[in-house]
Amino acid sequence: MEFGLRRAQGPDAGTYGARAAVIAGCAGTSNVLCGELFDVPVMGTHAHSWIMSFDSEYEAFKTYAQLYPTACTLLVDTYDTLKSGVPNAIKTFEYMRDNGLPLDHIGIRLDSGDLAYLSKKARKMLDDAGFPQAKITASNDLDEHLILSLKMQGAAINSWGVGTHLITAKDNPSFGGVYKLAAIQMPDGTFTPKIKLSENTEKVTNPGNKKIVRVYEKQNHKIIGDIICLEEEHFSEDEPLLMFDPQETWKKTRLKPGEFELREIMVPIFLGGECVYTSPKTMDIRKYCLEEQETLWEESRRLANPHQVYIDLSQKLYDTKRQLLDEISNAQLG
Repeated sequence: MEFGLRRAQGPDAGTYGARAAVIAGCAGTSNVLCGELFDVPVMGTHAHSWIMSFDSEYEAFKTYAQLYPTACTLLVDTYDTLKSGVPNAIKTFEYMRDNGLPLDHIGIRLDSGDLAYLSKKARKMLDDAGFPQAKITASNDLDEHLILSLKMQGAAINSWGVGTHLITAKDNPSFGGVYKLAAIQMPDGTFTPKIKLSENTEKVTNPGNKKIVRVYEKQNHKIIGDIICLEEEHFSEDEPLLMFDPQETWKKTRLKPGEFELREIMVPIFLGGECVYTSPKTMDIRKYCLEEQETLWEESRRLANPHQVYIDLSQKLYDTKRQLLDEISNAQLG
C-alpha cells in the first residue's frame, strides 16, 4: 500500500505519485483525493492521534470498529504492542463478533519496534484468540531491502505500507533526462536525421524518427530485448533476426524463425497536432503494467545484481549514426 502523502514534495506530487505507485503494483493508497480523482482503492488505518484522543485504547479501537466495520485495521503500537495494543485489538474483534459485525476485513498494523519479532508474536496471539483471518500490516520507513530482509526472517506480515521511500526519489532526487533534436521533417514529409555529439558517450544521441520493437522469446513470452529502429523499418517473425549490442558490437544474437515474437510498443499520442489517444483508467493501466512485469525474467527482477534488459539499435539506425558521426569528424578535420 502507498502511504506517502505527508512525505511527498507537495500535494500534486503526493496525489500523482500515489497514482503512479498504484499503477506500478501497489494494492491501493491512503490518499483519499487520489482515490476520488482516479478511482483507485483507498486503504489504510487511523493515526496514533486517534488513539490518544480517547480515554482508553480499547474505546478508540471499538469506536473505529463501529465506524469502519468492513475495513477495521487497528494501529497497535501507540503504548505497548504486545501488552496493550494486540490484546485490545483482540478484545475489539471479540466485540465485533458478539455484535454481529463482519470479521472478513479485520487486522492490526505494526509501525515501530522489531517488526519480525512483533509480527510473529502478534500472529500467535491472534490465532490463539480465534482470529486467524486477521491480517498483519507493517509500516515504518520500509523499502524493498527491508521488506526482503523481513521476509527472509519469516515475519508474519501480510501487507506493507510504504511511504517515504515510495513517494519520494530519495536515492536519486533529480531527473537527468533532457530534450535533444533527433530529426527535422522536410516539406515532402521525410525526416532528415540529426545527431548531438559529446565527449560523454552516453550523451551522443540516436538520430532519426524512431520506434521501438520488443522481442520476446516465443516459448515463454519473456523479453529478449528491445530494438530501437527507424520508423520506416519493418521486421518479420518469419525471417532470422540479428541483435547486437550498440556499444560492444561483437556481442551478437541471431534468432531463428519460430524462436521469437515481435511487438511495436510505441503508440501515437498526437498526429497532425491532434490528440488521438485516450488514456485508460488507472486500474486498467495497473493491470497492463503487472502483465508486462511478468514478461521480465526472474533474474531481471531481483534486487541484487539484476540481469540487464538489453536495448539494441537496428543495423540501419546504427549505420545512420556512424555515418553522421563520421561526417562531423571529417568536417572537423578539414
